Amino acid sequence: PTIVDQFPSKVFVGNLSFKTTDGQLKDFFSDVGDVKEARIITRGPRSLGYGFVAFADDATVNKAVEMKNQAELEGRKINVESARPMAEGAQDARPAKPSARRRRTPAKDRSKARIDAPQDGSDSSQKQVKVEATEDVKPTVRRHQPRKSPKKVEQPIVKEERTPSETVVFVGNLPFSTTDEELSKLFADFSISSAHVVVGQKNSRPKGFGFVTFASHEDQTKAVEKFVNEPLTVNDRVLNIKAAFSESPSADSAVEADTA
Repeated sequence: PTIVDQFPSKVFVGNLSFKTTDGQLKDFFSDVGDVKEARIITRGPRSLGYGFVAFADDATVNKAVEMKNQAELEGRKINVESARPMAEGAQDARPAKPSARRRRTPAKDRSKARIDAPQDGSDSSQKQVKVEATEDVKPTVRRHQPRKSPKKVEQPIVKEERTPSETVVFVGNLPFSTTDEELSKLFADFSISSAHVVVGQKNSRPKGFGFVTFASHEDQTKAVEKFVNEPLTVNDRVLNIKAAFSESPSADSAVEADTA
């Protein structure tokens, strides 16, 4: 099982140095309590600059947030937040299979015999026995009608609940030439911890969106409100800026914006 499945009590750690390893992350939180597992989220061999640390219980998670949020690790002030698991979706119901009906075996052909006595008054010992076979009785054949399969009952799609991050912002519709430094300069009026443009795993080309981590929830809120009222345009492209959502982490990513 992964860190998501095995340990529900964990924290999200952002603004990590790209050189920080799993072992260094685990050692850094060892003074908080019993660290069950520490994981840096990567895309291929490259660190994405954030990760998760799992503890034995929620009490230790709260202690970790109090002790380590804005603490310095590898020369960077890290962001530590409680990570909440994603709500489980309802499973699709499967229609029950119809019970099979037994087919009746058609009756076998039957013939009837008739014994006729002679009408000329001859001795009974001289009676001729005439056996006349009647025509074969043809059985009634019922054609098998194919049974229609029952219609599947469509289940409503249950949207999984996600929790907005208190410090991370999603920035979409970026020009593909945008770098981390250029993304950071767009938010120069606010106090930010990091800015990262997401690139492809195979070709390392920017995907047109990124994430910005702010120093506090207050700065994040101010930035989102400002750019909602005054949309930011770069190279004739209106940027899509909104709070990112914290989800249960996967091997590729753990913070995803609701782009719907």
